[in-house]
Amino acid sequence: MQSLTEGWMGWCFVSFLGLSVGSFANVVIHRVPREGLSLWKPARSLCPTCKRQLSWLDNVPLLSWLCLRGRCRYCSTKISARYLVVELLTGALFVAFWAQEIHGEQIAWTPLLVGWVMASLCVIVSAIDLEHFIIPDVITLPGIALGLLASLLIPQLHVDGVLFLAGEVGPIGGQPFVHGSSLLVALMGMLAGGGSLWLVGRLGNIMLRSQIEAAGVQDAMGLGDVKWMAFAGTILGPILVLEAILVGCFVGALVGIFLKIAARMSGRGGPVGLPFGPFLSVGILTELAWPGAAWRAMTWLAV
Repeated sequence: MQSLTEGWMGWCFVSFLGLSVGSFANVVIHRVPREGLSLWKPARSLCPTCKRQLSWLDNVPLLSWLCLRGRCRYCSTKISARYLVVELLTGALFVAFWAQEIHGEQIAWTPLLVGWVMASLCVIVSAIDLEHFIIPDVITLPGIALGLLASLLIPQLHVDGVLFLAGEVGPIGGQPFVHGSSLLVALMGMLAGGGSLWLVGRLGNIMLRSQIEAAGVQDAMGLGDVKWMAFAGTILGPILVLEAILVGCFVGALVGIFLKIAARMSGRGGPVGLPFGPFLSVGILTELAWPGAAWRAMTWLAV
């Protein structure tokens, strides 16, 4: 009998798991930002237009959207392509992290599970921020608490982090770990991620005052972004979370320049502001998959 890491069965299982998580992510994306809705109320999915309760046939990941041609079965209202994109993107990220963390018949479960959780949250946060220009506290604040708790329960999460002190508390995976030093790394990451972004926002308010007033917003950097990177810092640690912010700024700048050029060529006004959450999420995923990628890129460019 084949193991989970051999043959096509493991890949099919992970693909379906990712698509299923993507389907649940769509529920979170739709309900969390809207008043009167929660993850458990209503208990079953409804069509937002006709309010008809959807059957399980309407909720099969990927297939339902394709078979229904992107329309409600009952009222024929168009279903946003976002549902399809979220499922496909989450499934692809699950497969990508799986491919990275299997080594022969061995699976690096800790980085794999962390990668899957963070990938799901990055997709959810990005979609909500793109649509509503917010990153809900109901995601980031419990995430910070869970990230700190995870550093105590899974100290190998930060074994390569700054100020991690190996001790003789007890072997986990063949290596001794100190829970307290892991918590210290997580706390430093929280302060580095949230604090640095908060400082950037305050400086932006001073330097871009006229642009901020013209855009009709209060701050250059929303506190949702600050809390999002504080959460990411508990997982990545202080060095990688700063690199994730650099990656997010770089990708955001490239996209902003492209949109301005495209708008100028078409004779339209350029974008007044862009949600930063999706770009920060790209940075988080980059540093999760390739720790130190930003530093290596800068080193290569400096040569």
